[in-house]
Amino acid sequence: MELIIGNTRVQAAELELIEGGMVAKLSGDALKSVLNATFGGQASVEVWGAGLGACPMSVAEIEMHGASSTVTLMQSGSAYGLH
Repeated sequence: MELIIGNTRVQAAELELIEGGMVAKLSGDALKSVLNATFGGQASVEVWGAGLGACPMSVAEIEMHGASSTVTLMQSGSAYGLH
């Protein structure tokens, strides 16, 4: 499973599937890219893999604590068909 912000693969410390989405543990540049995309940015947030294909996501919740943060992402549309 890969988290893609815009055209960049983001390295999450941990990714966990939940019903309707996923939870990612992020820090540093990975967290910054999600925050930039969420608050007024033009970049898309997608998850690739885990049987989802390329699936658009929206940020539902951000919990910040210490050196890392937990970001809850929920599916925001149908997976894209890749040909």
